[in-house]
Amino acid sequence: MCGPTQCGKTEFIKKIITNIDEVIKPTPDKLVYLYSTDQTKYDDIKDIIRTNSAKSKLKTFEFVDCSALGIPTISELKNKLGNATLLVLDDLMILAASDTKYVENLNNIASRDSHHANMSVIFVCQDLNYGNGKLRNARVNSQYHMMFNNYTDLRNIEMIASNKKINLKKIHKVIKSVEKKSQYEYIFFDGSPRGYSNTRIRTGILPGEKTVVYECTPDM
Repeated sequence: MCGPTQCGKTEFIKKIITNIDEVIKPTPDKLVYLYSTDQTKYDDIKDIIRTNSAKSKLKTFEFVDCSALGIPTISELKNKLGNATLLVLDDLMILAASDTKYVENLNNIASRDSHHANMSVIFVCQDLNYGNGKLRNARVNSQYHMMFNNYTDLRNIEMIASNKKINLKKIHKVIKSVEKKSQYEYIFFDGSPRGYSNTRIRTGILPGEKTVVYECTPDM
């Protein structure tokens, strides 16, 4: 999940957690949230889980401040995981770039380790190119890319489109269409092997939202 400050990333995570039994399968029973800067919105997330715990499979949560001890390895996280876990890595780019060990831990958790620990991972960042490609492993091993619009720099969206061999003129039309809906809208790139080729780019993916599918077949 990528976008500039105050573009709506945390609000979108709140919506995912509110609707988690519908949008993530298998549904996690625990949220583990790694962060480097505390936010009052985290209290909102905790309240959502407490309120919904009677009817939702998501029952518990743990928030981990990485600012003091750094980004942990998957081994260090194991005692915090549930049977099925939603792991959120929230804006840890700057912290990761401060130490090569942290970069390795972050990339491993976001890609390799998640496949072996029954985890769904949301990797939140402001810039996919941060640190001269240090986040590349996490980026290319992600099945989905949720791209919030950046009105001053389109390079992140263009990079994902280019990696999927989508003509930039086509993606620019999509961006303009999305901008008309709301300043907090997003483009969802579906790279899952279970997805359909004609629904790879869309918006409005959550319950209650109007889904729009964009025809942007890759250029051969």
